[in-house]
Amino acid sequence: MRQHLFFARPPHHLGLSACLLLVALSGRCLAGDWSLPDSRMGIRTAPLLLMTRPDVQSDLGLKPEQVASLHKTIDELSQRAQALRGKTGPEVVGERRAIDETQGEWLTTNLSERQLERLSQIDLQWEGSSALVSRATVVDMLKLDGQQVRELTRLLADRNARIIKSGFNPAEEAATRRQALAVLSNPQLQAWNGILGERCQFKADPPAAPVVDPAAQPAEHVAPR
Repeated sequence: MRQHLFFARPPHHLGLSACLLLVALSGRCLAGDWSLPDSRMGIRTAPLLLMTRPDVQSDLGLKPEQVASLHKTIDELSQRAQALRGKTGPEVVGERRAIDETQGEWLTTNLSERQLERLSQIDLQWEGSSALVSRATVVDMLKLDGQQVRELTRLLADRNARIIKSGFNPAEEAATRRQALAVLSNPQLQAWNGILGERCQFKADPPAAPVVDPAAQPAEHVAPR
């Protein structure tokens, strides 16, 4: 029996994927080899964008033709989403709905049932602790009470404030996830781990080496021999 697909679009989230496309791709010119950066970890992300990461593609076992179709669809949807920037009104809502539906159609047409179910797990793993409060289905399944939701919301608000101030920090993100899990009871933690499934091995890129202007280097005195 098919598991619940947590990234499936509920009625009150119409246009979510279009908004996520705009946020994640803002200011970028897409190319076929573009992949979702590590700095988006912990943030709810459109499933198509999540699949641009090589580590996710490997986990899902995507074939080259699936990856090619994925990038082609993202290019098309991003152009449609960009055209909505700054606009409002019923036509915009309708186009956002159409973008959501196109993404859903691509997923169900191009992925196997196993890949869909696994993507649902990876999607939750990528978002991490914020999924505990951002997704009503998860709140219901874990039976989180009001105090737990308030504590998790506070932790995540503090995390988001740090990101805005200082940028994404993998160590701080890991610490936030540990603090969030500590809010759960043992049965809730076991249920959460069961929902997540086997951990996807996300491979973070090493930090870029600083670029140093040669003109700023101190001059070296070489003594004559």
